[in-house]
Amino acid sequence: TDLWVSSTDRIPPSNSQQFALSTTRDFKNREWELSLELYYKSMDNLIEYKEGSNFIFATDWQNNVERYGRGTSYGAEFLIRKNKGKTTGWLGYTLARTNRQFDNLNEGRAFPYKYDRRHDISLVLNHKLSDKIDLGLSWVYGTGIAFTAPVGRFNTQNPNSLLSDITIYSDRNSFRYPAYHRLDLGINFHKKTKWGKRTLNLSVYNAYSRQNPYYLYIRKELGGNRKVEQISLIPIVPSISYIFKF
Repeated sequence: TDLWVSSTDRIPPSNSQQFALSTTRDFKNREWELSLELYYKSMDNLIEYKEGSNFIFATDWQNNVERYGRGTSYGAEFLIRKNKGKTTGWLGYTLARTNRQFDNLNEGRAFPYKYDRRHDISLVLNHKLSDKIDLGLSWVYGTGIAFTAPVGRFNTQNPNSLLSDITIYSDRNSFRYPAYHRLDLGINFHKKTKWGKRTLNLSVYNAYSRQNPYYLYIRKELGGNRKVEQISLIPIVPSISYIFKF
């Protein structure tokens, strides 16, 4: 979950400073465009959930957060774009890092934030076969989300002689979901009519049916062994649409 709240007497407002340097160059009479941007952002007075936060019996959300956190985000963004011709589109790549540091979390060590995506790629291509038919392709790739995973457990006995399981967790956000990637395809059929223009679109979402993770959970098997399972939501999805403009 995300945590978006107003500042209070106990929670000071967050602040940040961001610096960016970019350059853009056109080639072949602006048929091609190349751009590069470097950025660095520092943040102060951040908040984050405390270890073992309990919201069931909480009377004040301020008791469930750590304050005065620090963070940085920095990286490079690269984009090459073709603007003219029968085939147009772009290729974008971002190399980035985002981290957080709190005195009372992760033993005071900096850790990757949940939006830390080391690699992010997007490819978009459009090709015009004729005035009546054009094709489209879109492919995206992103590093998996960072998360904290249980890595072990042991039994303990309390004063009432009751046994309970204690879970051992990894360093904060030291594990990653599998990478996210997907291919979408589409074809458009255009035709001018007496009253305007109509477009028939045939598309395929997630063309190679990539099973991207929605979430992971641990399933207990017979014999007591535990296994990580992945839940995915949307496989390959074909679609058809009809658009009429007048």
